[in-house]
Amino acid sequence: MKKTLLKTAGVCVFAALFAAQCVSAAEAWIKITLNNNRSHSIAVAFCWSGFDFPEDQRKGWYVVKPDESRVITLGDAIASLTWDGFGFYAQGTMRNGKKVIWSGDMLDVIIHPTKAFSGHPDDPIRGGIAVGFRKVNLKRVGNQNTDAVATLTFNP
Repeated sequence: MKKTLLKTAGVCVFAALFAAQCVSAAEAWIKITLNNNRSHSIAVAFCWSGFDFPEDQRKGWYVVKPDESRVITLGDAIASLTWDGFGFYAQGTMRNGKKVIWSGDMLDVIIHPTKAFSGHPDDPIRGGIAVGFRKVNLKRVGNQNTDAVATLTFNP
C-alpha cells in the first residue's frame, strides 16, 4: 500500500513539474524596446512569420511619444518560430507635415495606415495598403519568460 501511494505521489509530482515546464515555455515572449529620440510621435507595427501559415501575424499600432521609450511585449510571437521572419514598419509626421517612414523588403504586409490592426499579414483590411517591413535582429534570451529581445532606436 505504501509503495503504491509513493509511486502515485511520485508520478503526480513528475506530472506537475512537466506541466509547469510546458506552461513556462508556452508563456515565453518577445520583448521589443522602442526609443523615440525624434521631435514627433512614431507609430510602429510588427509582423512575424512562423513555420505554419496560421502562425504568421501582424500587429499595429504602438505609438511612442517624442523623447520617450516604450517596451512592447508580444506574447504570441515565439522567437524560435519567427527568428528569420520578424520585422517592423514605422511611420511618423514631423511638425512641418513631412511624413517619415521606416520600411524594408523583408516582407510585404497589409496594414491600415491609421487604425489599429492585427491578424494574418495577407488578410485584407478595409482601407488597407501593402507596405514593406524591415527585419528586426532579435537577440536570443531563452529564460522562462522571454525568448528574445530587441531595441529599436529612432534618431533624428
